[in-house]
Amino acid sequence: MKYAASSVITTVLTWVIIILTFDVLKILSAGASSFVASACMIPPSYYLNRKWAWGKSGKSHLWKEIVPFWVIALTGLALATISGEYAAIFAHHLTKSRNVATLFVGAANFMSYGILWSIRFVILNKLLFKVTHHEHNNHELVNGRIG
Repeated sequence: MKYAASSVITTVLTWVIIILTFDVLKILSAGASSFVASACMIPPSYYLNRKWAWGKSGKSHLWKEIVPFWVIALTGLALATISGEYAAIFAHHLTKSRNVATLFVGAANFMSYGILWSIRFVILNKLLFKVTHHEHNNHELVNGRIG
């Protein structure tokens, strides 16, 4: 549930950035706004997932956690950037409305990450932030519950 909640938080913030940069301020193209929005959410997503969703504490391991997370995140970033640009082109063929194009770009970003969401969960849960039995018991004690 915390993984899903962290995804909701970062998705809402991503949409806010896309709306601001692409539609309201009109300072970025569709692909660029999707790129910036997604890139801005990588660090918060890492910490929300690692610390809140999986309850991991202590220093992050560069090669076991940080690098693989960024590889996954950058894959999503590339997919979201490309799909955002194509979504804007598609919307432009349907209408000249910037609001409709913004909706298409946001939807493309959402679907890009939606496709990777389940795959990312398995990777985070089974490989990156895997909680060992020892860590689980310590987490339970810290939170006032006994295993």
